[in-house]
Amino acid sequence: MIVAAAGAVDHDRIVKLAEIAFGHMSAVLQPAREGARWQGLETRRVKKLEQAHFALALEGPGYMAADFYAAQIFTSAIGGGMSSRLFQKIREERGLCYTIFAQSGFHDDTGMVTVYAGTGGEDIADLANLTVDEIKRAAEDLTVAEVDRAKAQLRAGMLMALESPTSQAERMARTLAIWGRIPDPAEVAQRITAVSMAEIRDHALALLNDAHPALALYGPVKAAPSRQALEERFAA
Repeated sequence: MIVAAAGAVDHDRIVKLAEIAFGHMSAVLQPAREGARWQGLETRRVKKLEQAHFALALEGPGYMAADFYAAQIFTSAIGGGMSSRLFQKIREERGLCYTIFAQSGFHDDTGMVTVYAGTGGEDIADLANLTVDEIKRAAEDLTVAEVDRAKAQLRAGMLMALESPTSQAERMARTLAIWGRIPDPAEVAQRITAVSMAEIRDHALALLNDAHPALALYGPVKAAPSRQALEERFAA
């Protein structure tokens, strides 16, 4: 357990309160945990709704992986806002969805890149196929401008979060749990900046190599392609 506090706090009082709340507890030995195993499954629930909800996921790196920062940059470039590849190509140019974004999730031994979109039932098939195509294309032709924009977005998001005591406390606890230390924000910003285009492309190719996507669909999704069909499209 890690107790973290940020803002106008009295350190000694925080320690005393933690001792009162948790000092009587005994350590509990946990059994060895089995490592993560990516399965790439599909769940589909057809329901009469206004929107079709689409979520596609690929196995990504964990916190300790060498491409941890490259993964964040690539995910931000393809789906991290209105200037991202997926938003521009699928929503703005093709008008196939109401919203679309991508995000990275990390664990100690694995991770996940998830793309979510909300669309109409009549567009779900085109959206799913074009999403796969755009991710594959981005792995090959992502531009320096897109990468620089993604890096700036990540740095800005990190620095803006430091204005919130809640975010600061969460960041301290999380990084201490993962890496055993609390890296200075300037160090993190520098590491983001230092990631090369080659490292980002290597990460993207590793992400797509022998990809076994997971797929979740909800709403008017009868016309959506199967997980197997999207896997074959990734491999094509």
